[in-house]
Amino acid sequence: MVLRRFKARKAITATAVVAALTTTALTAPLTSAAQDTPEAARTCALKTLPIPTGLLHTKVTGMSRDGSVVAYYAVPFDHNEPPRYPYLYANGKATKVPMPGEGQVLADVTSKGVAVGYAKVNDAWLPYVWRDGKLTRLLGGRGFAYGINEKGDIVGELWGPAGDPGNNETGATVWRAGTTNPVRLPLPKNAVRGSATAVANDGRIVGHVTMGGDLSGDTLPYIWNVNGTGRFLPMPAGVQLADANAHPMEINGDWVGGYLHAPGITAPGIRWNLAKGTAEMTKLGRDYEKVGIGPDGTTVGVLYNTPTAAYQTGDTVFKLPGALDPAASSNWDNAEAISADGSIIAGSVHVGLGANGYNNWNAVIWTCS
Repeated sequence: MVLRRFKARKAITATAVVAALTTTALTAPLTSAAQDTPEAARTCALKTLPIPTGLLHTKVTGMSRDGSVVAYYAVPFDHNEPPRYPYLYANGKATKVPMPGEGQVLADVTSKGVAVGYAKVNDAWLPYVWRDGKLTRLLGGRGFAYGINEKGDIVGELWGPAGDPGNNETGATVWRAGTTNPVRLPLPKNAVRGSATAVANDGRIVGHVTMGGDLSGDTLPYIWNVNGTGRFLPMPAGVQLADANAHPMEINGDWVGGYLHAPGITAPGIRWNLAKGTAEMTKLGRDYEKVGIGPDGTTVGVLYNTPTAAYQTGDTVFKLPGALDPAASSNWDNAEAISADGSIIAGSVHVGLGANGYNNWNAVIWTCS
């Protein structure tokens, strides 16, 4: 999650919007892009997560699969970065998670409040786990922790061979439940680097790999099975695997959500059905923002080419209410994750400009019924 500093078209005061959001839950019926499945339409109420004193800009970075715990970070009113201030929200309360360095992110969290993430310390990115009120550095050298399942398996990437912080090559890594020791995941033939981005509760891991000779930065989507074997994820119709720049970002049951950039693709949000071995583009996505997914294939993100957060069930898209009139802002809201039962969606909404002229977002949840 990169803090962007684009200017908005209109100077909307962020502090005024914050006050309104924290005192009133915004409720709006979702509007469908098609009316063939009206039973899927729901009403979602918007709630801003607690904003610590002296801070303003907050963004969601992860949520437990049941929706009970949300990870987000906050930065000061003046966007004086670094550092960031990570928090976990559960049972109506926000708990600060002290992390060293700068650029701190809690990328994923379990229903028990065990969170994983990373921070830049002395110019080196390092992976961490937060458990029982204690922050522990994961072993293996420089790298990132991106995902955790309910069992406690953690996935991410390490730079160079385990324990060698001087090599810039990355390797997909898993830290099995109960240990901070890394295990490198096997890469397909001719792959030179890889990253594991999410892990299912049954132990399947998704991520991406880069093949030797490809210096474009393109990555190919990949899954590691529980038995240690792996395979490339399929491409949607009309897209060649070699042309893909794809990042699977979340796995939930037999569904994987992420983004795909390739010739002929507009909205980059993609979902894979592992049981059927299929891939399909959605109507969601923007640049490299996260596209989340539920166990039934419901996808969440930003409605393509608009500033509006949305979710997609089947082929039907439903908009989520924001803090601003979409016509008043050139900046986007984004839904990051959806709970297993679909009742909670977590994300961030644009609330206008701060006093310094930079855009501000607030971390929110939508409670849907």
